[in-house]
Amino acid sequence: MSLEIIESGASPEKARGILVIWPSTGGNARSFRIRDSELETLGLRLIRFNPPSHGNSKGIYDPKAAILLLDDYLKERGYTNKELYGIGHSGGGAALMMYANLVPFQKLFLLSPILDSVLSLRFLYESGSIEEFSRLLLLPGSSDEEKPNKQILETLSNPQWLEDGNVSHLNVPIQNSRIRLDDLSLFLKNLFLPGFVVDTSVIQKRTNYTIFLPKVDKWFPKEYTISFAKENGLNCIEIPEAPDHFFSSSWLMIWKQIKKIGF
Repeated sequence: MSLEIIESGASPEKARGILVIWPSTGGNARSFRIRDSELETLGLRLIRFNPPSHGNSKGIYDPKAAILLLDDYLKERGYTNKELYGIGHSGGGAALMMYANLVPFQKLFLLSPILDSVLSLRFLYESGSIEEFSRLLLLPGSSDEEKPNKQILETLSNPQWLEDGNVSHLNVPIQNSRIRLDDLSLFLKNLFLPGFVVDTSVIQKRTNYTIFLPKVDKWFPKEYTISFAKENGLNCIEIPEAPDHFFSSSWLMIWKQIKKIGF
């Protein structure tokens, strides 16, 4: 397994803090653009973490295993001895929240964190948006009537697989512009059977949390996130200019808000 982790910003010696970016499931940490000059001014070293099957990282994605990979990487370099900050999007936000249960992050900035992976899938079914998820997992250059795309679309068209766990027939590699998977069936099993939940037990008093929400989110119920934030005393900011779960064309606005809150 080759792991892509990109470092930039202040040098390891001069950095007072470490900023970890964990992208959305299937996303790429490279897409978060931050100038080196800004990072140096802030005294931060940036760690763009692409867990297995993200960016140019190979392997099978499993959030719990990925947390241990990141932990090993940071500890080997002595980075956990510095102030830790994190930016996580979607499933990456949930993973960072779970990781902050193990190491002392100062602040976490979370873009639409998936607080319950199975709830996220059920919400996609209920809102009639499941095809948006399914089409992220298709093989390019193959029609909807050809294998494996036909099997993927048919299996995911209804939530029965969440009940019976019957996805072993989808043991195919998938690579497209959005996601790279060595085995689609293992990806589905690792994330959704039985899935993961970020609950109150994960929240740490030592960490300051800020959640950013878009105007519309088809991938996770905003009401659930807002209620969770209120119950646990977390900051929650809606970005009206952000049109969707992926915060399309809104990153610079988010980064501006993050800098305003401060490191």
